[in-house]
Amino acid sequence: MRIECNNTVDFVDGWSAEALRQMVGDAHSIVMTAHTNADGDAVGSLTAMYAILSHVSNAKLTPMLPDGCPDDLLWLPHTDLILNGKKESDCCRKAIEEADLIICMDVSTLDRTGVLADSLKASKAKRVLFDHHINPAHEYFDLVVSDPEISSTCELIFWAMSATFGREAIIPDAAKSLFTGICTDTGTFSYSNRQKSVYLAAAELSQMGIDPMDINRQIKNVFTVNRLKFFGYAMSQLLEVYPEKEAAVMVIKKEDMERYCVESSELTGLINEVMKLHMVDCAVLIREEDDKVRLSLRSKCHTDVNQMASSLFDGGGHERAAGATSHLSLAETVKKVKQHLGLLMLIVAACLTMVSCSDVPVVDVQPAKGDTLKENMINANRVIAHSEETQIDSYISRRGWQMERLVGGARIMVTHQGKGPKVGYEDEVSFRYHLEAINGTVIYDNLTDTVVAGHLQPTRGLDAALRTLAEGSKAKVILPSEQAYGVAGDGNRIKSRMILVCDMEVTKVNKQKKK
Repeated sequence: MRIECNNTVDFVDGWSAEALRQMVGDAHSIVMTAHTNADGDAVGSLTAMYAILSHVSNAKLTPMLPDGCPDDLLWLPHTDLILNGKKESDCCRKAIEEADLIICMDVSTLDRTGVLADSLKASKAKRVLFDHHINPAHEYFDLVVSDPEISSTCELIFWAMSATFGREAIIPDAAKSLFTGICTDTGTFSYSNRQKSVYLAAAELSQMGIDPMDINRQIKNVFTVNRLKFFGYAMSQLLEVYPEKEAAVMVIKKEDMERYCVESSELTGLINEVMKLHMVDCAVLIREEDDKVRLSLRSKCHTDVNQMASSLFDGGGHERAAGATSHLSLAETVKKVKQHLGLLMLIVAACLTMVSCSDVPVVDVQPAKGDTLKENMINANRVIAHSEETQIDSYISRRGWQMERLVGGARIMVTHQGKGPKVGYEDEVSFRYHLEAINGTVIYDNLTDTVVAGHLQPTRGLDAALRTLAEGSKAKVILPSEQAYGVAGDGNRIKSRMILVCDMEVTKVNKQKKK
């Protein structure tokens, strides 16, 4: 179905406003629900649907969530009416049995409704789904409104219910909930949003009697002391970052949460903190629960986490955001994730190095002497060089740079061609530079130096780069560790085996006087 609302919204699953309007109009008792461990989009969808239907329908309305509404979203309208599937199981079961229409939101399958799933599956009521995940389970529903390209279920509800009941159905309480769900599911519009419809929806909602600034404040300023301390603990002690793979893994045990007295619902947003690391493209948060392990997966550009979640654990979601449940042990789950991401490859620049790599030799880890030790060290250096090449290629690709490879492996891209004399062997060269590690850590900023070309040690890569430039030139240079400070570092800020990115400008070239 296509809806013209200043923008074309293309819903993947066929449905009609007339059919939805008829189903709502015929209903006497409507149950509404969303997924377990509800987030802003789930609660926003649920409370918005309640507000809209209370305006257009005379049916009895019962909103419920498998494990209730998280504390940090209780400020949304009508959350006081939401039944808790775990704590109020009898009330939920009775409401589902009496319902003649069930509306599920932000779930691709009824299995994601936790303790409510069996009752929902057994119900004889008609069922409607509003969802923006890939491949919703049509077999459970009589009508499916779906578009995996849309930003959030809240945005989907805005367009669909506007088309069905008119814009006047989006009363202020509904607008507040819908705007909240859009904000939380897009990271306040910071995630990849492929359709302009999300901005148009947000603009219209902002004019419907809500205060966007207050909503943003409510979304962000909801931490308890324990939750804030736990986030700090998790980021400092539980986070593993693998820059060479552009990946991060965080493993949370039950005892970690118990120590800080935090609930699973309070972990919402933790993985988004990990994704703020610019060297991370894919992050996986693995959380231990009583009888299962839950996973949250996020990606920026290169990793399809929906495919990863579905192939590893029968999970799913979106290309850039997905979730899954594992019934393996915590240790087995972590191992499976790391194997998939290639994080079990261990690269050690020492005599004993063990590695698994498709196009470099595997180093024997047995004690070695003489020629065998020499060969192992050579192999170890090959592995390290291969790993650094992979990191550098990925770094360049992400930025779309066109860099020339110099002898030895340094890379250079001239950003401004100087018109002065070109640097020659043993010329005195003055230059200004900014130096970072490849993970973005600033090492030295806005420094100047004067050197003699051809005599830079140990930074052979920088020496080679300088000798391609002229006075006034600006360039970006990437130095593999072997072309920079190697194993030793500089004894100060440059650590062992550090790949360096240099932004430099040649300010003066004093030509050598020929004898």
